[in-house]
Amino acid sequence: MSGPRLLDLFAGAGGAGVGYHRAGFDVTGVDIAPHPDYPFQLIVDDAMAILEDTAFLRSFDVVHASPPCPRYSTITPEETRDSHPDYLPVVIDRLKAAGGVWVVENVPGAPMPADLTVMICGRAMGLRWFKRHRLFASNVPLLSPGCACGTERPWMVTGDHPDSHEYRRPNGGTRGRKPASVQHAGEVMGIDWMTTWDDLADAIPPSYAEFVGTQLIDHLEAAS
Repeated sequence: MSGPRLLDLFAGAGGAGVGYHRAGFDVTGVDIAPHPDYPFQLIVDDAMAILEDTAFLRSFDVVHASPPCPRYSTITPEETRDSHPDYLPVVIDRLKAAGGVWVVENVPGAPMPADLTVMICGRAMGLRWFKRHRLFASNVPLLSPGCACGTERPWMVTGDHPDSHEYRRPNGGTRGRKPASVQHAGEVMGIDWMTTWDDLADAIPPSYAEFVGTQLIDHLEAAS
């Protein structure tokens, strides 16, 4: 049986989409590049252009967006951040204007609306050896699982390639090691369908979106 419809903007290879599907949504993705690994219908188009089509957005029960984050990411050197487009404020404004239920995901440090935003931690989602905090903002009140980061040295899936060495940030600090293979990276993230490092490095684990999606399903059912 089909569940409520969710539009997955800036979909990548489906980290968020799979999580929402597990929560009970019928997922359609949009990404500017083809992603053969994406498990659902994928519209290859510019998500920023799709955001201008209010009627299309409103044909879905929920719209999720994960705009590119290099402008705010701690792995981007400070001196180059301004060279990256600032999509986030425009995305949030267009979703608010369109109405309906929306969710935006981005990295810590991104200018998300504080009163609408929660943080999700990989270890709180059961991914003991993976560290990737992410922010989720929504016009539906969301709960946060809190932070469960411990003292274990985590695996960091980031950068251009696997290498099994210490991962160092632009300031020289270390936060953990990088997996030596795409398969290992997928294992620590709870992802078993992606086949490229780039897609994994850009993805959020599906458990994050499943946690959010379950709350959205409850909201939709209560409002119906």
